[in-house]
Amino acid sequence: MAFVCIDDLRLSPVASLILRDLLIKSKKSNVRNIQVSHAGYKRRGSTVSDATKGFLQKRGFGTTDMLEPHRVSKAWLKSKDIIFTMDRFLRRDLIYDFFASNRKEMENKILVLNDAAGINEKIRDFEDDHNSDSSGVFNLIERCCNELYLQIDKVN
Repeated sequence: MAFVCIDDLRLSPVASLILRDLLIKSKKSNVRNIQVSHAGYKRRGSTVSDATKGFLQKRGFGTTDMLEPHRVSKAWLKSKDIIFTMDRFLRRDLIYDFFASNRKEMENKILVLNDAAGINEKIRDFEDDHNSDSSGVFNLIERCCNELYLQIDKVN
């Protein structure tokens, strides 16, 4: 399972850590063993943003939990069972840029996070504006992860 945002500096690291934390706390061993990773479509930086660090620290994650950004590749995408993007445009770009000849298979594998969680609010990726207040977006991602966790725990 993986999360992908534009640059892997803000949104996908938050989603990854929050969902992984929920999964680890599950009473079911097969849920606790689910691996969660994250990457960016266009990797432009070397560390997660200060806003991301601040939000995660408020949620109890220490500095050792801060993750380094990664960039997606076709092999990385293929290695994941399911991938959640932050919006439908990024989903489309991943499918067409990496799997143009194999679109149908990937359309069932690459999903938009809020849609998969059943939440009718759009996640707004701020892209280059790393100084804007992103607490609302982070809170929405956290809600989506909580819903995903409930779905995963129910199925397993």
